Amino acid sequence: MFNNLVNRHDVYRVGRKLRRGQLDRLVSKVRIRGTERVVAHWSAVDPSLQEWWAIPAVVRRWNTFASGDPEIGFPEYVADRWLAGRSGLRALSLGCGTGGNEVIWARLGAFEHITGIDISPDRIAYATGRAKELGLDDVLGFRTADVRELLQAGEKYDIVLGLQSLHHFDRLDRTMDRIAGLLNPGGLLIVDEFVGPTKFQWTSGQLRAVDRLLAGLPPERRRLADGRIKRRAVRPSLLSMRLDDPSEAVDAARLLPAIRNRYRVLEERPYGGTVLHVAFSGIAQNFRDGGEEEARLIERCFAAEDAVLPSLGHDFVFMVCEPKPA
Repeated sequence: MFNNLVNRHDVYRVGRKLRRGQLDRLVSKVRIRGTERVVAHWSAVDPSLQEWWAIPAVVRRWNTFASGDPEIGFPEYVADRWLAGRSGLRALSLGCGTGGNEVIWARLGAFEHITGIDISPDRIAYATGRAKELGLDDVLGFRTADVRELLQAGEKYDIVLGLQSLHHFDRLDRTMDRIAGLLNPGGLLIVDEFVGPTKFQWTSGQLRAVDRLLAGLPPERRRLADGRIKRRAVRPSLLSMRLDDPSEAVDAARLLPAIRNRYRVLEERPYGGTVLHVAFSGIAQNFRDGGEEEARLIERCFAAEDAVLPSLGHDFVFMVCEPKPA
């Protein structure tokens, strides 16, 4: 409807909120605009178990794409291949959120210091406390800031980490140039990113593949947190994307070309997500018991995605890049 500005799922969603007495929450979203809405959206700090990254078997699959070994993740692989022998490294992590990814990188022992920045004060406060709790506050620090502030301050780093944050940026050519301006000579941009459809406007091929996968799963594995059964994939309306988080995948389809335009790609390892990301959204909590039936079902899901990756392509990618001469 209207090029998916709104769709029938919006009507169902509003109806559910009204039945639950959540009209005030919906109205508050409409009142808050722009960056303020993004900050409000990301103020929650509870980790979600309803998304694909919460499934241990999925993480092992990512590791295999990254390193060829299900037990060696992308951070370890990068540290061994691209950072070995380099000392005193200072890194900047953009859009660090609650700092979970930064903890993994800090534990590698490859960095003298990692600075994480985010626009959400609540998440920065949580990340700061967590780093101290883990005894990593000597190597890991967080602050509320954006890239422009760092450029104006003349800050420079050896490594910039884009860990599921770059797809929240718009004006990507300018953004990639700004990031390059933060790097010392010989510096690297390390990427772990969503590069799929802008604003999650899933392709028809994706939707068909996800619906086929869901149809083959038992109902109890498709149960959403509110008790409903997930029966099909949903292409979110542009209005709902704007109301929830206007930065989400705001220009995601252009992210990969923008990176390649400004940087020389030293290594690129796509890792799927074209089907699994959409299929497991909202139901990943049902795939964490570690049983034999679960293992068989997950392998079936992996096979379903592998079958369509040659035609549909990958929605997520690991990359190691260096700036081209300006």
